[in-house]
Amino acid sequence: MFCTRTYRLLTVNSLAALITKNNCQHYNQSYFIRLLHKQTKNGISDFESFKRFFFYNNFCLKTHSRHSFYNEHLHYGRHAKLITLSGLLSFLHGKEEDKESELIMTIKRGILSIQREEYKVAEQILHVALRLAQEQQNEDGVTYVYDLLANVAFQVGEWEKAEKLFVNVMQRELGAGLAKDDMKIIHMSLKLAKIYESLKQDEKAENGFQFCMENLQRRIDKSTEDEDVLTLWAMTLDWYARFLQQKSRFNEALVFYKKAYDMCVKLNGEIHEQNVILLNDIGTITFLKGDKDDALDYMIKAIEIGKHLPNMEDFSSVYVNLGNIYLQKGMFEEAKKSCTEGFQNATRHKNEEGIKEANICLEEIKKLYKK
Repeated sequence: MFCTRTYRLLTVNSLAALITKNNCQHYNQSYFIRLLHKQTKNGISDFESFKRFFFYNNFCLKTHSRHSFYNEHLHYGRHAKLITLSGLLSFLHGKEEDKESELIMTIKRGILSIQREEYKVAEQILHVALRLAQEQQNEDGVTYVYDLLANVAFQVGEWEKAEKLFVNVMQRELGAGLAKDDMKIIHMSLKLAKIYESLKQDEKAENGFQFCMENLQRRIDKSTEDEDVLTLWAMTLDWYARFLQQKSRFNEALVFYKKAYDMCVKLNGEIHEQNVILLNDIGTITFLKGDKDDALDYMIKAIEIGKHLPNMEDFSSVYVNLGNIYLQKGMFEEAKKSCTEGFQNATRHKNEEGIKEANICLEEIKKLYKK
């Protein structure tokens, strides 16, 4: 079967439904592996999985960068940092020092709770910070805290709450004179598109993704070296490809997965976990379209990159994916070797689910040998 493991996940039944809906070539369900975003308890793509890859130092807190430049606590890259004191002071200028310190410290405690994934605690602390900012009539501080609260709601899957908060932040920013195509607005629009996708409001979601891509494309046409723009562009491509895949629009999804992969290589180099994930996505979509040979090539490339990433905990799933494609091609020895590698990799990482997937693959091979 297609693995229900690592960063991108689709259940076997969901996958079969996609295949049936699109009249794809029929395959035994037990062979399908899917490594799309790991589903959370809310049944939606996990934002945490992507955040580890596409965020860089300068896309954090200058005035707080990314999405809302001053607000984003969800960072994507190996050099990411959360917040700076100077960033907080930028919106507290002119206030009494003791009040500044109280608001700063309250916000910092809220952010620390976010880092610890103590989201309920963070929300409580940030509401205290919001009250302090309102008492000080500090409009920038109010906006800052609303934005943090929006991201907390986004992170825990409280989509209606997150939508209202992001819309509120966007209205405040636009009311303060921010341009509609500012990077802050684009990133908030991307979050809103993801929220609408989660709420099954597909038209709003697609319009949001299109808005982001159009505005980012204009920026890229002017400058192809702005890392902030390229990072947000890469994330937008990935999220939109996932949206298209969920709607069984495989041909379109494949185009955007490939673009996301190219951008990831440009940002991070060839040896990177996100490249492994995206190559697996491309291989999976290609397999669903019935092209086993190309799918095999993409999976082999993912394996070759992953061999240089010994700390990639869920890498075993890619081996199992490759093994199942070999099974479909009738290459049983190669399938056994790949699934055995998956088992060994999962064992090294004490990955119980990965061990289970590899064993299922190996059992399937045994059955075929007996036939």
